[in-house]
Amino acid sequence: MVARRVVIGIGNEYRRDDGFGPWVVAELAARRADDPRLDGVDLRVSDGEPSRMLQAWSGADLAVLVDVAAGDRTGWCEVSLPEDAGPGGPVASGHAIGLGDTIRLARVLDRLPRRLVALVAYGREFGFGPGLSAPVAATIRPVTERICELVAAS
Repeated sequence: MVARRVVIGIGNEYRRDDGFGPWVVAELAARRADDPRLDGVDLRVSDGEPSRMLQAWSGADLAVLVDVAAGDRTGWCEVSLPEDAGPGGPVASGHAIGLGDTIRLARVLDRLPRRLVALVAYGREFGFGPGLSAPVAATIRPVTERICELVAAS
């Protein structure tokens, strides 16, 4: 049986750097025809609303979440979840209900995927309008490659 793998790009493409998740999913969709590691991978975009997130990752062996967090750093980080999703932990979000809260809800409802990984870029520009800042745009390629490695290994 083939493992169910899902990549969820979280964000709003009309709020500058918040559109990072959807941009990465679009890049993965463009690569799919030429990259066999992406065969059978479910690509989704989400606004981060908890019930839709739970529905998207339910039953997955691997769920990779792609999001942006406000920060003074540049680049991106990888966080293995749910171990790192403690109260006030590193899973921050600009959404009304943060990712950590969504993970805790999924745990209570027994709706966590077998493995959950978040790839998070650091952004600074969240005003209205499309397009990513240059530092966030520069992280698309390395994050996309890391996703391909993760889904190939599952």
